Amino acid sequence: MSAAVTTLLTTWRARSHELGWPADLTWETDAAPAVVEACLTGSGLLPALRDLADQRLGSAATDGDFERDVDALASCLPGAALGPAPADLVAAAARALREIVARDALLAHATDPVTGLRTRSAFVHDLTSPGYADVDPHVVVARWEPAAAPWSTMSARTTIADHLRPHLGPRESAGSVGPCEIAVLVTSPERAEQLGELLRGLPGAPSLTVSIAGWPRGADPARQAECLLDLFPSLVDEPLI
Repeated sequence: MSAAVTTLLTTWRARSHELGWPADLTWETDAAPAVVEACLTGSGLLPALRDLADQRLGSAATDGDFERDVDALASCLPGAALGPAPADLVAAAARALREIVARDALLAHATDPVTGLRTRSAFVHDLTSPGYADVDPHVVVARWEPAAAPWSTMSARTTIADHLRPHLGPRESAGSVGPCEIAVLVTSPERAEQLGELLRGLPGAPSLTVSIAGWPRGADPARQAECLLDLFPSLVDEPLI
């Protein structure tokens, strides 16, 4: 790290704490030196700010914490006669923050952060996607009764998901459809049987029931909706919205 980078980094850190950086959060991050380097060289500023926003939010900093942190850096630039104009830095940082927030929102819509499986909406989208029209799609459904399960509902979901995820193949989709059911979309009845046996063999899951059903190819939307409600009665009490 060059002396110029070290000097500006130290000044930035001190100024950020003056502006109210949370005492319980670590300021140091891998992205901060890269942001300083980008300011000094005039190259790669937006990607560096994007990494900074990602790491800041990932360490429990808020949007406001990130914005004040960037304000702190902007306030250090004129005195050092270095880097972009403060307004340009703040504008680039705002853009980087929006990109990270938008990315995380998209990921949260598609992936359950607890199980790593598809969310209910995303899994239903996969079921109704025309991308499976060239295969013989089947659905494997694992259900359990909360009162009879050896784990809590959340533990059951994570246990089944952890057992299932490493075995998912290309074009296979798994999701938590109801509070006590996990389903897998596969491309053949043979593959459905394989995953069904895998789930039936899950240790410590005597209350787990596994069923396999074919999924209609080329069905009209109304027919698909009927099949969904037949497969997942929980969608009646907790409809997709």
